[in-house]
Amino acid sequence: MRKTIEATWREGFLNPDALVAPKVNDLYTRKSRHIVDRIQRMLRINEIAIAIGAPIMWALLSAVGIPYTGAILWTALMALIVIRRAYVAKFDAPNNSLDSYHYLKAFHEWLKDRMARSKRVQRHFYAVAFLALAIGLGASAVGQLLIRLFVESNPDVRLINGVPLVLIAGVVATTIVLDFLGGAIFDFDVNTVYRNVFRKLDQMVDEMEELKG
Repeated sequence: MRKTIEATWREGFLNPDALVAPKVNDLYTRKSRHIVDRIQRMLRINEIAIAIGAPIMWALLSAVGIPYTGAILWTALMALIVIRRAYVAKFDAPNNSLDSYHYLKAFHEWLKDRMARSKRVQRHFYAVAFLALAIGLGASAVGQLLIRLFVESNPDVRLINGVPLVLIAGVVATTIVLDFLGGAIFDFDVNTVYRNVFRKLDQMVDEMEELKG
């Protein structure tokens, strides 16, 4: 029975003249449009959340005494949105006559390209965010107090503009490591937010390719 059902679905998917073709193709069309719309909606919500959250974050960080961190992060996030919009093309189906399989394949390829391009840009954001935090904390009243206590406890430490060289070296080293690991952190972020819906998209593409095969 299972083989018969699969054969029937394959016939309807591949042969437009088959009796079950309209129902099978309509189902796949609706499923394809639904998953594409869902992913695009999630991507838009993510961008809107960044645009709204960045100034709020700046205000909150300023309220706790580290406005420089907020200013740098706001600038970095706005630049991230602008660069992504300029660097990543919007998805447009090649033409309106695409069947569900080719439509979904076109979107799948576009999505992989978008994620690859976004990764090349956003991988540097994490290092910038850490550097912004370090600068903000160092310039804050609490940070200045901690630096002064550190210098008093280590009078022989070398200073650069009043900041211990060892602290500067630690910040620089951490920033370099974060920039090196930025791609992996980006992948983790994407998997955390989009893993389930991306997996569903992959499964739909694999299912259609299996039917065509």
